[in-house]
Amino acid sequence: MKKILVTGASGFIGKHCIDILMKGDYEIHALTRNKDEQNTSNLFWYIIDLFETNEVEKLFKKIKPTHFLHLAWKVESGLSFGSNENEKWFHLSKELIRFFYQNGGERLVVSGSCFEYDLSLGNEVLEEVTPLNSNNEYGKNKNKLYQYLKLLHKDENINFAWGRIFFTFGPGQKSASLVPYVISSLKNNKLVETTDGNQKYDYLYVEDVALALVSLVESTYVGAVNISSGKTIKLKELILKFAKVFDKEHLIKFGIRKRPENSPSHVLGNIEILKNKTNWKKQFDIDTAVEKTINYYNK
Repeated sequence: MKKILVTGASGFIGKHCIDILMKGDYEIHALTRNKDEQNTSNLFWYIIDLFETNEVEKLFKKIKPTHFLHLAWKVESGLSFGSNENEKWFHLSKELIRFFYQNGGERLVVSGSCFEYDLSLGNEVLEEVTPLNSNNEYGKNKNKLYQYLKLLHKDENINFAWGRIFFTFGPGQKSASLVPYVISSLKNNKLVETTDGNQKYDYLYVEDVALALVSLVESTYVGAVNISSGKTIKLKELILKFAKVFDKEHLIKFGIRKRPENSPSHVLGNIEILKNKTNWKKQFDIDTAVEKTINYYNK
């Protein structure tokens, strides 16, 4: 049985990864900061502050995981794309990765982001072609970590994959994100005030994102891999899909808000590597994803 350690295990994407891993041949060691979770026969939770690196190092020595899925990076709790706090997460991540390989680690998967790329170009994003020229601190520091791992692979032949996640939604997303905001507003008969909605983004349902990350854990591919649907949808169209389910299209007000500064107009990920180098297959189309997400928030 493989031993996998997961950071960010109780986060938006992490908890879906845990659900998938529990169905496989894994002994799962899940790190969380403030969740009181229940252990099972193959899932063990640890409440720990990752910045308490002495304690974290002891944990790596005790567990000696063969696999490491590193998802933690505190964007979800309010860390902004422009914050200098991103650099702290870069340095912390290097430490965690060092602990992993010093204790016999075999396969590392880290969650990256499409925001590492230069998205101003508007072209289809390819892993080895599109420039890694982010316009924000989040993307820059994620890319710094990726470049560090590339050097480690070259010098020490480490086995790693880097999953660049594009746009996603689904159960458990933070309330300030677009889809939870839209659903909450519609449920409470409040206006949904958005930008013009003409941006075209590549959205993938969160369970499919988690499946892709676990597929990378199980693959042998080394390097960066885009995690997206390979298709774009207008934000306007996505928002209206939710509004139509509630029969409240009249509450949607496009063009009230300005687009965020430097936000891209068109983001499309090429997913040939994901499809050809892993066993991943998309499970949910956009309409099913919308339905499942609404059902979750209607519980």
